[in-house]
Amino acid sequence: MILKEICSYLRCDDTLKTILSADDKDPKIYPNYAAITSKVPYLVYRSSNPGGSYDEVLSEEGVTFVITGEDYAQTAAISKVLSSLLDLNCGAIPSQEYKIYYAKKIGGSDYMDELGRHCRAVNFIFKFK
Repeated sequence: MILKEICSYLRCDDTLKTILSADDKDPKIYPNYAAITSKVPYLVYRSSNPGGSYDEVLSEEGVTFVITGEDYAQTAAISKVLSSLLDLNCGAIPSQEYKIYYAKKIGGSDYMDELGRHCRAVNFIFKFK
């Protein structure tokens, strides 16, 4: 539900662009999966509860970001930049439609993919209205 705003925010950050070796033609931030021809490093995102869930006041959406890189050091560096951008309080992510109150990193995991590249999944929870 709020993925458009989150991804726009990430694509505009110069530090993340630099560490991903991204440019305007290929921002290296992909929904759901990366093309087989994509060059590492890159970031794939997906919502773990599309449409969000609701408590008494705020909507909540979980998003998983999977960072794929050549090795552990590269994915750890990208993870640190991603966490600094998203582990935040009210108003940091601009949105025309929603007020995003906060985002919190809630976990993740490291693994190797079938091509021997290092991957790190990082989970965030977003609260918005």
